[in-house]
Amino acid sequence: MANDDHPQGAAPAPATAAAPPSPAEALATAQQVEELADKLSDCADSIHARIMHDIRRHQGQDVPDSEQAAARALLEAEMELRQRANRLYGDAAACIVSSLGQPQQHLIQLTLDAADKIRRITRIGDGITLVARLLGLAAAASTGQVVPILAALERLKAQLDVVAVDNAPAAPTPSA
Repeated sequence: MANDDHPQGAAPAPATAAAPPSPAEALATAQQVEELADKLSDCADSIHARIMHDIRRHQGQDVPDSEQAAARALLEAEMELRQRANRLYGDAAACIVSSLGQPQQHLIQLTLDAADKIRRITRIGDGITLVARLLGLAAAASTGQVVPILAALERLKAQLDVVAVDNAPAAPTPSA
């Protein structure tokens, strides 16, 4: 009888029958999936801290409608990112990817960079897109499928590059 939960109807190999994955291979163990969930939760913490910083900046004065709308969108994204991270914790064993071909440290470094950029971002649109890319990574990781994860990683890296350019200090203007 075929097992519909696994590709080609194959049952998973017992954990003791296979050689352990290379520790450098990203998302190859439940512990590595949990580590990604930890870092996504850290990003959610950064989102929350950033929103609170932006609100406090107004010192009790009215916050413009456009900023309120952006803050609401980011708060909703923060909650969704936390929910997806929590699902990764619960489904860690099911989210293992055996052949991602990316080092775990690279994956974790991208999420650390995202959390840092969220704290320092200057353009709200960049922040919203960056958060969307993190949500995409969390969703892709929960599939356990290589192609969506690699695509999500590329989109996250591209957005981190955009944020880095947008937040780079302006070059001094030459004197005439």
